[in-house]
Amino acid sequence: LFAVLATATAGAVLAVLVVGVWLVRIGLRPLIDVERSAARITDDNIAERVPGEDPTTEVGRLAGAINSMLDRLQGAFDQRDRDLTTLQESEARMRRFVADASHELRTPIAATAAYAELFERGAKDRPQDLERAMTGIRSETGRMAVLVNDLLLLARLDEGRPLDRAPVDLADLALEAVDSARAVDPSHPVKLRIAEVVVVPGDRVRLRQVV
Repeated sequence: LFAVLATATAGAVLAVLVVGVWLVRIGLRPLIDVERSAARITDDNIAERVPGEDPTTEVGRLAGAINSMLDRLQGAFDQRDRDLTTLQESEARMRRFVADASHELRTPIAATAAYAELFERGAKDRPQDLERAMTGIRSETGRMAVLVNDLLLLARLDEGRPLDRAPVDLADLALEAVDSARAVDPSHPVKLRIAEVVVVPGDRVRLRQVV
């Protein structure tokens, strides 16, 4: 009888252990799933989310907390990428503008130097040449001032100067450009033929840069 009782008791204990292990495994399975999903989350795969969100269970609440944290991290990474793209575009625009401004400044600087040289060669004693030199210097200085102001504006606001539209006499603009070219290199003949006067709406300074 004792042997039978001992055998029955041992069998019952074994059955309880088996059932207990099975129940534990079932209970831990969601946690194991969470752990496996979390292991797949890396810098390159932050979009991964853990399964089993359930506010009524401990494991479900843990999964919800992890997913909430991942959502915030994803938002931070996305914002970082947007900021980086904006910064790169801003730097590219700045580099282009500086290069263009440097190129544009060469002509008015050279023309101003030529007008100054004309003055030094005795233009002050020749009213016509004096007026030409002074007008040219004022014009080229104005162009340089606009370019410099554009550069400063871009540095502050990261955008170009708005167009200042007004009627522009293209013949007068071309004559101004030819006069500057002659001042820079008097030995190089430059001729201008104007068939008719053309007035267009536009930004005079910008159009002068093109000419």
